[in-house]
Amino acid sequence: MKKIKKKKWKVKFTPGFLEDCKRLFSNNPRYAIPRFFSNTWFEIRMGCQRLTRGYDDRWNWELRGMLEEVIPKCVRWIKKNGIGCCEDLYDEKRKGNECWRWKDILEKIAQGFEAKEKIYQNLLYKGKRYEKLKAKEKEGMKLFVKYFDNLWD
Repeated sequence: MKKIKKKKWKVKFTPGFLEDCKRLFSNNPRYAIPRFFSNTWFEIRMGCQRLTRGYDDRWNWELRGMLEEVIPKCVRWIKKNGIGCCEDLYDEKRKGNECWRWKDILEKIAQGFEAKEKIYQNLLYKGKRYEKLKAKEKEGMKLFVKYFDNLWD
């Protein structure tokens, strides 16, 4: 039987690739200072867009990711600071905590969006963890759609 020889793969870069990497990731002031001003100009441009339009171009590039980041924070803020709740969830029997069911629903909505973000960040598409996160996501999204009109302070 003939023995198969394993080939060693040699990575070939395009001309100038390594030099570009040095410029992009180096802390050498020669590269870092222009990069700092380039990033600063980008942040100023995004700030101006948020002032004039109410959002910046990053929202167009990755709307799903931005919503997964923002909605849980907003929902938890409503849960913590909100003064009202959905009228069909108001419980008169519990003095001092009449909106306890509403707060539970808001937490489930936030957890649903966070579960969706974890699924995409970790590229989970099977397994027990995926099933658990997918169930949380599904429940959170159903509640989000159902109570969308009640998400106000």
